Formats: sequence, structure tokens, C-alpha cells
Amino acid sequence: MHGIIRKTSDLGLMVLAVRQRHGLSQVELAERLGVSQRYLSELETGKPKVLNARLLEVLSALGIELSFREAR
Repeated sequence: MHGIIRKTSDLGLMVLAVRQRHGLSQVELAERLGVSQRYLSELETGKPKVLNARLLEVLSALGIELSFREAR
């Protein structure tokens, strides 16, 4: 999957799509990642209260790689 992330809701939709592609519920994925279901729900809806290293760990565990390039 490939996409441009311009806001937290874009990132949330990507996490949601990857989770669903793997056939996991929020509860199942949260347990596997060691986060709360609420955290995962907030992330998927683009409203995470905390954007920190834990977020990057969750993305990495899902196989989501963040990269950047300078806009022209």
C-alpha cells in the first residue's frame, strides 16, 4: 500500500486498512502490540492524543514505513 499522509486522519486510515487486511479486530491487534484498544481506536480515527515513539513502534509492527520528501 502506498499513500501520502498530510494529516493524522490519513495515517489513521492507513493503519485501519492494514489491520483489516490482516483480518484483525482492534482488540486483537492492540493485544499483540501491547497498547490499549482505545489508543488504537483513536489512532485509526485520526485523533491520537499522543504522537510519540509508541506510535512509531505500532506503525513498524504493522509494516508501515514512514518516509518524507520535500514538497516542491
